Amino acid sequence: MIAEILSVGTELLLGQILNTDAQYLSQQLSALGINVYHQTTVGDNPVRLKNAFEEALTRSDIVIATGGLGPTMDDLTKETICEYLGLPLSVHEESLRHLEHYFATLGREMTPNNVKQVMFPKNAIILKNTKGTAPGLIIEWKDKIIIILPGPPYELIPMFENEVRPYLEKKSDVLLFSRVLRIFGIGESKLEETIQDLIAAQSNPTIAPYAGFGEVTIRLTAKCSKDEDPMKYIQPIEQEIRKRLRHHIYGINNDRLETVVADLLIRNNLKISTAESCTGGLIASKLIDVSGISRSFIEGFITYSNES
Repeated sequence: MIAEILSVGTELLLGQILNTDAQYLSQQLSALGINVYHQTTVGDNPVRLKNAFEEALTRSDIVIATGGLGPTMDDLTKETICEYLGLPLSVHEESLRHLEHYFATLGREMTPNNVKQVMFPKNAIILKNTKGTAPGLIIEWKDKIIIILPGPPYELIPMFENEVRPYLEKKSDVLLFSRVLRIFGIGESKLEETIQDLIAAQSNPTIAPYAGFGEVTIRLTAKCSKDEDPMKYIQPIEQEIRKRLRHHIYGINNDRLETVVADLLIRNNLKISTAESCTGGLIASKLIDVSGISRSFIEGFITYSNES
């Protein structure tokens, strides 16, 4: 299946907030074996939103829209999409009762414009919002799936994990599994030269090198059925890459250089002190962020001036 993420909000286009929703959703969809080929950001404009949604429908099986579910007049995501689909909205009584209880619990008055947040098309799947006032929804329309989620990440993430992921898991029998090798002490061009033949011959898993800040990573991604172990595809390629890059590979997935160094120090009962000038204590700061490093880290000096 192919999904497209439609991020709605003029504040995104103005750069006032960072679009972490799209990043999160892309990661989650990839893990579910759902390909994301396009991400679109559109402002709070019903005409441009309608055009973006129409285009997304032509090229994707799933369209996930985020943002624009608030109570104000410029929150028009749900209304615009449902108007395009020809689906009239009406009050969902259970959601209304939940909303009234939410405001009563806070000791605040619910204003009339909040009611628009609990208006949904008939037969929509309502997604409960445990952190805010705007429920999400899933619309199964012809052979398409439209998912509309609130914009704030603290509302979107639990809604996706509790409601959307279980729904999508039932729709897909494919798993995409990624394993990242973290590499230090070799540049991206030299790394690619070292494994060029593997990249040229790649099939399953795919091999994707990336240059990062002070390091390079290789992402190995296997595609398989839910019943298979993805490591059976990844392991032979990883072993060959490790054979070639050897000590340049310092970790996997979310490992950080400082955590790996700290673990080596602690496990080998080694002590360390630092003396820094232009880095201004950055090395010491990185190390002391690691739990348990007090067993190895003795002290640090910042000797910035020539006299020091």
